[in-house]
Amino acid sequence: MNSMRYLKVKDFFNKIAKFYDIMMRDMDYKEWSFYIEEIIKKFSNGNKILDLACGTGKISEFLKNKNYDIFGLDISFNMLQLAKKKNVNNLVNGTFFKLPFKDNSFDVVISTFDSLNNVENLNDLRNVFIEVYRVLKNGGLWTFDLNTNFVFIDYWNNYFKIDVLDDLIIIWKSNYVIPNACLLKIYIFERIYDEVYMKYEGELLEFSFKLEDVKNALKEVNFKEVKIYEHLSFRKGHEKNYRVQFVAIK
Repeated sequence: MNSMRYLKVKDFFNKIAKFYDIMMRDMDYKEWSFYIEEIIKKFSNGNKILDLACGTGKISEFLKNKNYDIFGLDISFNMLQLAKKKNVNNLVNGTFFKLPFKDNSFDVVISTFDSLNNVENLNDLRNVFIEVYRVLKNGGLWTFDLNTNFVFIDYWNNYFKIDVLDDLIIIWKSNYVIPNACLLKIYIFERIYDEVYMKYEGELLEFSFKLEDVKNALKEVNFKEVKIYEHLSFRKGHEKNYRVQFVAIK
């Protein structure tokens, strides 16, 4: 595991945390949350859920309000502070690679919004799967989404966007920089008073994986059943989808 790279991930999300919900204001979290709940109902009868890379707690909050027993883990302390303000309890600051929970603790483990694309290579991804397998109960559900390499090339390459809000200017830039990786750069200008702005900036590398390699990694860890869906549906997922959803049963 490249610990320095994951420290950079932590630093990136700590920097942008207070702006994150504003930045993601156009994201349909309601649709996404209902989809996750639909997967849970389809593949599990359990109630105890771990939300890996829970961020500011949007999905966790939804599931808590649906009376699930929800635990959230995130690498960014600042993101967790915002999740706490949404009355999400049971929050832990930590990483994918060493989950601070006992074996067989959860009925369901979820991870959303391409959080696992922050994992650098297939071996590290397999190590995440090993930890998830350990904390899941027998028959437990593990579900997560991934951006595909196709979306990196077809959408995120040479991407540029400026959001001008009341007191914020947000500049997004991304490029396909090396095989299977996309570099996102974000510049945030926060108005302090009049025409005086505070500048924040950060960059994040996301990595893509061949779907068959991810499926095989899950199988190697001994997940019994693995399905790949086109995101937000139960249609079979494939490499030309922008995002896919994995479902794995212990």
